[in-house]
Amino acid sequence: MNFFPYQIFISRVYRAFMVLLLSAILQISAFSQDSAQVRQWMTTLSSPSFFGRGYYQNGMGLAAQYISNELGSMGLSVQKQPFRYDANVFDGKMELKVNGKLLKPGTEFLVAPNAMSYHGKVSLVKVDSTIWITENRKLVLQLTDKLTWSVAPAQGNFCMFQVSKTVLGFEPKNMEAKVESKLVKDFEAANLMAVVKGTIQPDSMLVFTAHYDHLGQMGKNTIFSGANDNASGTSLLLALAKEIALKPLPYTAVFIFFAGEEMGLAGSEYFANHPLVELSKIRFLLNLDLMGNGDDGITVVNATEFPAAFDLLQKINSEDHLLTAINSRGKAKNSDHYWFTEKGVPSFFWYTLGKRKAYHDVEDVASTVPLYEADDLLKLIIRFSNGIIKLPPQTK
Repeated sequence: MNFFPYQIFISRVYRAFMVLLLSAILQISAFSQDSAQVRQWMTTLSSPSFFGRGYYQNGMGLAAQYISNELGSMGLSVQKQPFRYDANVFDGKMELKVNGKLLKPGTEFLVAPNAMSYHGKVSLVKVDSTIWITENRKLVLQLTDKLTWSVAPAQGNFCMFQVSKTVLGFEPKNMEAKVESKLVKDFEAANLMAVVKGTIQPDSMLVFTAHYDHLGQMGKNTIFSGANDNASGTSLLLALAKEIALKPLPYTAVFIFFAGEEMGLAGSEYFANHPLVELSKIRFLLNLDLMGNGDDGITVVNATEFPAAFDLLQKINSEDHLLTAINSRGKAKNSDHYWFTEKGVPSFFWYTLGKRKAYHDVEDVASTVPLYEADDLLKLIIRFSNGIIKLPPQTK
C-alpha cells in the first residue's frame, strides 16, 4: 500500500496548523506589548510631573501636550478643541490643626473643593456627632469614613474640612486653618481628536473616547494622581489608536480625549454641542473610564438602551473567554458618553470592576493599579468594533 499521498496530506495539515499557531502567538505577543505600553503610559500620566492633570501648574495642559505627542508619533494628526470654564484652585498653603494637632492633607483631611481662603484660629461649636462649626459659620469640620475629593467651578463664602474619623481620638474644641485658594476665571482646556480613515466605508464612524483630566492638587504637596481615573482609560485609548493606525478598520475610527470630565462632564458636553464630526454618521460610541481593574469583569452603562449591541458584546466575550463577567446597567449620567446619548448617538460606557477601591483619593496611584484585563479589553473592543457595524443601526 502506498502511504505517500497520506504523508503529503499530514504534512500540509501540520504546516497549516503551525501557521495558525504562529499567527496566534504573534497576536498574543502584540497584545502583550500593548499591555506593557498601556502601563507605561498610565504610569507617566499619573506621575508627579503632570500635577494630577488638573489646574495646579496647568497639569491638564501638560497632559494634553503629552497625549498629542504620542498620537503624533503614531502618524496621527491631532485636532485641538479649546473651551473655557471657571475652576477653584488650591495652589498655596494647606494646613489644619485640631486642638493643636497638625493633620496631614490628603490622608487625614481634605478641604471642600469650593472652599475660600482662610487663615486663623477659631473655637468650634458642636452641631451633631460628625459636624462642628464656628459661630459665624465660616469654618466647618466634618468627620467622615472615607476622604473623597472633587473639583468645583465656583468658590463659596466658607471653608469646610473633611477629617477622617480614625484621626481624632478627642472632641474637637478649636481648629487653626491656613488655606489658600483662588478662583481661576476662564481656565482654558482642550479636547483632543485624532482620526483613522476607514478603508471601505469612511462615512460610517466608530468613536472611542476617554477623559484625560483628573483633580490636580490640593496645595503644593498633595497630589491626586488619578491612575485608574482615568490615566488607565486614556492609555487604553492610546493603545487602541496605535493598533488601528497600523491596521485601519473598514470604517473611520475617531479617538477623542476629553478634558474637564471631573468638572461635570464639561469637555464632552462642549464637544456634543460643538461637534467636530457629524454626529449622525456615528454608528456607535464607546467610552472608556476606570479601566485599571477587571478581575471581576466590567459593567456596561446603556446596556439596557441598546440590547442588540450588548448581546453582541456578550456573545464575543463568551466565544473568546475574555472577561469573567459583563454586567448590564441602564442609562446614567456618570461619564462622557452621556451627552452623546442625549443627542441620539448609540453609546456604551465601560468600567472595570475589582477589589481595588481607590477612587478620587491620594491612593489612586499607578503602582496599585493591576491592569488585569488590558489585553482582553483591547481584543474585545476590536472584535466589538468589527461586529457592531454589521448590525442594523442601533436605536433606543
